[in-house]
Amino acid sequence: MNILIASIFSIDSYSRGIMPDVLQSQLNKFPDANIYYLTCSNTFDVCYFNIHRKPDVCYRCKTGVKNTLKLVSGNFKHIVVSDIISAENKKQAALFFSDKSIIGFDHIFENFEVGAATLSTYISRSRDRDLLDADQDYVKELAINALSIYLGLQEFLQKEKIELVYNFNGRQDYVRAVLRASLSKNIDCYNVERARLGGNIEFYKNVLPHNIVYKVNLVEQCWRESELPEAKKKEIGANFFHRQKTGESIIFPSFTKKMKKGEIPDYLVNGNKNIVLFNSSDDEFAALGEEYKNPFFKNQNEGLEYLTELFGKHLNNYNLIIRMHPNLAGVTHEFVNEIRELHRRYPNIYVETPESGTDTYALMEHAEKVISFGSTTGLEAAFKQIPVIMLGKGIYYFSNVAYIPDNKDEIKNFLVSDLKPKPLRNALKFGFYFLNGGQKTKYYFEGNEGKGIFFKGDRIHSYSFLQRIKAKIIQKSFQLFRIRLKF
Repeated sequence: MNILIASIFSIDSYSRGIMPDVLQSQLNKFPDANIYYLTCSNTFDVCYFNIHRKPDVCYRCKTGVKNTLKLVSGNFKHIVVSDIISAENKKQAALFFSDKSIIGFDHIFENFEVGAATLSTYISRSRDRDLLDADQDYVKELAINALSIYLGLQEFLQKEKIELVYNFNGRQDYVRAVLRASLSKNIDCYNVERARLGGNIEFYKNVLPHNIVYKVNLVEQCWRESELPEAKKKEIGANFFHRQKTGESIIFPSFTKKMKKGEIPDYLVNGNKNIVLFNSSDDEFAALGEEYKNPFFKNQNEGLEYLTELFGKHLNNYNLIIRMHPNLAGVTHEFVNEIRELHRRYPNIYVETPESGTDTYALMEHAEKVISFGSTTGLEAAFKQIPVIMLGKGIYYFSNVAYIPDNKDEIKNFLVSDLKPKPLRNALKFGFYFLNGGQKTKYYFEGNEGKGIFFKGDRIHSYSFLQRIKAKIIQKSFQLFRIRLKF
């Protein structure tokens, strides 16, 4: 059997521990297989984790890979991206983008949505959802590099008769290239993702981890196939939401520790009914294609504008409280500033900024209804048996957790109607999956709060004294003299 395990990103990502675990597990399962382990290892100067092209980051990434692979037992071949891409691949990729001054979502090569994959990196790193500064040189360089990987990997997969591919996540440019190249050759590609902290992973066959239907199927399968009694599963599902409320980071970083427990603003008791809207940072999903396309609005800002006018002009006996997502703190792009200013429009519109210490859960408990664009707060509200109106896409879109309007006109009807909470069991399934789903790893472990990634008990990455000195020399040479040293 011929297997490729791609670990393109090997620094500042939990992939640096997850993919070696996949490698060792495959070596144990198929000791006689031909297994290739693919890394970037400074093939390129720029990537998702190094958009500023710092040579010391590349050195630490490359060196960390070498250190980690020494811990792996069994026969495999470590290859780097430069081994599989040719001068012709690079030339063809550059030619494809030669007449494109700026990368766009519509830039597709064969089955590879290279433009969207590249912009996914740009948006995540810059938080520039509206692509106001996407003409920077590194964006086009990322796209050309990604297409080079796609072309080179197609040839490699065919030449080495690869039968199975493992890849990490698959969302950004270089790793999306691995997914699409595999599928172009009708080879199954499993995108591997972290299920939660501690050492638990998920496998997504031929789709991105963000695939809503696939995720729902995993949730349903986990619930259905569990041998635990129904009552026990419900107890575990509820436990997730209770732990989440305390500020424990289980899957996602928790922001509740920065909030003042029980603190609510005075306007919550001004006599009006309260509807709380929890927005999400939709820049995270801006490059995920049609699946995450909002069914009602171009983006969340357009939705917030619509709701502000609706409440301000026609629903005067309601408060609309917009709780901005805490991870928007420090983001200065115009789409964020527009949300901050919405409270100036009408007296019944209130905005809790990302920096606000107001307790999210206290807000939720004073809400008659909750509006969600797909964030997990919608699940948490559903667990509290508060009716949720969903105006975007998210992992619970098809799970009967929230009310989803058939059209924009139905939004008002939902807002003023006496809605009953959706069945609690539907939310509990997600809580159960978040604590029990996925596959337990044997060699990879991630410390509390995501601090410290370990493989076979060794911290990844750890460096020798000499390696740390080399990294510092490389860093200073670049900072002071713009010299890119390579060891």
